[in-house]
Amino acid sequence: MKRPITSTLMALVFIVLSVSGVLSYFTEYTRKIATIHTVFGAIFTLITFVHLLNNGKALKQYFKHWLVIPSFVFIGFIAFLTLTNTSIVNKFINFGARSKTSLGVAPDQGKYAEIITTLNKEVMVDIEIKKAKHFWHPQIAVWTEDTLGNYLETLYVTKVTAKGIFSGGRTKENFKQLDAPTKNDSDGYRRVNALPVWSHKRGVIYADGLPVPTVDDPLPDGISGATPSGNFLLKSSMDYSSTFVLKFEINVAFDDNEYYSEFDFADDSIFHNGTGQLGQPSLIYSSKIDILNKNGYFLLNLEGHGHHSGQNGFIYQDLTKLTTAFEIIEYILVGFKK
Repeated sequence: MKRPITSTLMALVFIVLSVSGVLSYFTEYTRKIATIHTVFGAIFTLITFVHLLNNGKALKQYFKHWLVIPSFVFIGFIAFLTLTNTSIVNKFINFGARSKTSLGVAPDQGKYAEIITTLNKEVMVDIEIKKAKHFWHPQIAVWTEDTLGNYLETLYVTKVTAKGIFSGGRTKENFKQLDAPTKNDSDGYRRVNALPVWSHKRGVIYADGLPVPTVDDPLPDGISGATPSGNFLLKSSMDYSSTFVLKFEINVAFDDNEYYSEFDFADDSIFHNGTGQLGQPSLIYSSKIDILNKNGYFLLNLEGHGHHSGQNGFIYQDLTKLTTAFEIIEYILVGFKK
């Protein structure tokens, strides 16, 4: 292929890739844009290969220059930051999601499974949750607090927490097939470490002295729902308040690491209570909400984590011992309408 044709094609395809990349970053996901970006990415790869063949001799000379080494180091460093999902990469990704909220982009109701709770209150709430690669049958609680930190109301809790119906017999091997029967599936457990911040914030202590609902005293169906298996849109409603804080707590079982494993917290009998669901503590996301804001959409920010065995409702700011917990969700986008 002639060099002028190759160079022209590379330039044109590069423009399409740049435009589709910017659109994907700053606007809501659409299959059309994603398809364009993927197809033209493949074309660009092919043309680049032809370009390398056309300019093989010149490239050999370039590789002899001393600047090649720092170039490889730079590319390797960027690849390392991306693959390890470092904080600077997270900030870059979150900036794109935050930009969507500033543009008033509504939650994408056509692309996500819906979970619907009570819809008879004054303010309608749509919460879009985009999953990441370690999103496996999480326990989730969504609630509101006033600006002083006082609990107001619960909007949604996953059913097994709301009804106190955690079951035993789960292992890392069968956990991803949540509906698969296990030999001890009828044995219920009280996982007080699943959502400790929400549990303690409610201030309700049950007959056995624990702050989590029981089978005999469950939460109402109006605020509970199935455990999501992928991206989902939570549709709910709340009592009117012009300014408040929305809290979102999430926890995945069997995501243990070197700091939260069967070898850690040897004196903590609650952490080692026999369920086999040891793992990293819950993550808490939050945002101060002003529903008089013109765009009405907010991105929740990671605030901290809960206690590893649920013994209190504190939010711990030190996140250095967490690993795959950061990869449960990609972002949480919330919209309000009075």
